[in-house]
Amino acid sequence: MNTVLVPPLLCSALVYDSVIDTVWSRGSVTVADTLHDATIPGMVARLLRDAPEKFALLGTSMGGYVALEVARQAPDRLLGLALVSTSADADSQEMLASRRRQTQIVAEGGFSDLVDAAFPGIVAERNESDPELLRAWRGMAAEVGADCFLQQQEAVISRTDSNDLLETIPCPVFVIHGSDDRLIPNAQGVRMAAAIPHATVRIIEQAGHFLFLERPDAARTVVAEFLDSLD
Repeated sequence: MNTVLVPPLLCSALVYDSVIDTVWSRGSVTVADTLHDATIPGMVARLLRDAPEKFALLGTSMGGYVALEVARQAPDRLLGLALVSTSADADSQEMLASRRRQTQIVAEGGFSDLVDAAFPGIVAERNESDPELLRAWRGMAAEVGADCFLQQQEAVISRTDSNDLLETIPCPVFVIHGSDDRLIPNAQGVRMAAAIPHATVRIIEQAGHFLFLERPDAARTVVAEFLDSLD
C-alpha cells in the first residue's frame, strides 16, 4: 500500500507523528509538500508528480482541500481517500474576512502573535491549557514560517467549492472529525460524507481540529481501520 499524507495549514510533517508508524507498517508513506505553491491546484500538481501511480490519500484541513482536488483531477489514481477535519465548502464571507485579517497581522510582523491567537481554535476547549499541544503547534508553525503561511493562506482563500465533486468520487472514503472541532464543526464533515457514495464517518470524541495530537491512540485506530479497509 502506498499512502500520501497531506498536512494542514501551518503544519509540518510532525502533525502525523502519532500515526506515521501505523501507516508505514502497511507500506510506503510520503508526506506531500505544501510549502512551495500558492494555489491548491499547484499543490496537487506537485503531489501527483511525486506520488506513486496508485495510492491512498489522507488530507487534514487544508490537506483535505488538496485531497479533494486530487479526487477531481486524478480519481483513477486513488485507492482510497481519508478526509480529516475538513470540508467541501468554500469559505464563508465571515471566514474570508478572518483570513484577510490574519494575513494583515502576519504581513505587519505579528506572526508569533497570530500563531498563539489561533491555538485555542484548533484544539478542543478542554485542551486549551495543554502546554505540550501548544509547544507542538508553535514548533510546527515556526518550521513552516511566516512567508509560507501567507502563501498557504492565499491558496486556501482562492480555492473552489468542492460540493459538486462529492457524488462522483469513485473510491472508498473515510471522513474523520473531532467531536469538539471548533474551527470546522463535525456537522460539516457529516454533511460532506452524506453526499459521497462510499463514505464511512468516524467521529473522534474529545478531540478538536488538532485530533492527531489531541487523541493519538484514537487517531491510530481510525487510520489503521481506513488503510485495512482498502486491503
